[in-house]
Amino acid sequence: MTPRLLVLLPLVSWLLAAGAPARAAALEWLQVSRDGKGFTRAASGKPFVPWGFNYDHDEPGRLLEDYWLAEWPKVEEDFREMKDLGANVVRVHLQFGKFMDTAEKPNETSLKQLAKLLTLAERTGLYLDLTGLGCYHKADVPAWYDLLDERTRWAAQANFWAAIAKQCSASPAVFCYDLMNEPVVAVGKRKPGEWLGGAFAGKHFVQFITLDAAGRTPHTVASEWIRTLTKAV
Repeated sequence: MTPRLLVLLPLVSWLLAAGAPARAAALEWLQVSRDGKGFTRAASGKPFVPWGFNYDHDEPGRLLEDYWLAEWPKVEEDFREMKDLGANVVRVHLQFGKFMDTAEKPNETSLKQLAKLLTLAERTGLYLDLTGLGCYHKADVPAWYDLLDERTRWAAQANFWAAIAKQCSASPAVFCYDLMNEPVVAVGKRKPGEWLGGAFAGKHFVQFITLDAAGRTPHTVASEWIRTLTKAV
């Protein structure tokens, strides 16, 4: 991990967004400030305060990967509009099932489209909060993924983040990686494959990172999980 690439704890959530005029100034790499209390631009040393939108779905409720291949101009228009509204960061949600064909093999089409999104962000002068491992639409969650036990599921999640980080490593547009939206540790035992929390407005926002703590404290489980994924990044 370098100072230019920030991995935020999974419980961090930002209100973010973005877009841009025809041509924006080149993005500077971002880093944690010297006092550890904020962020600065690496070259100029100027403070950076993240401000923007949570870009999680469109008007009909579709997730980004549902339309970003066939309707790319819509994404470009949204980014320009977010930039015009004063945003500097956009929180984008990446679905596990769209980026992983198997527990080990990432989807190359999705990775190429992510590269296109990075280019758009750079061109419009916006930074990205890449929130990963999304399973918001249960129908899009691979059946094999839910059948994995804790160890192999964490390994698959690490492979997801390794692929994302590799694709994004050369772009200054990455503000942070948000490991997962609303991860929780199960209290007691859950049924095999019951990794998702209940639906809200048709989407599953909560995911369990273990189905059985097996005597471990929630803090221990969470720390082990975070170390596994940040190591992959």
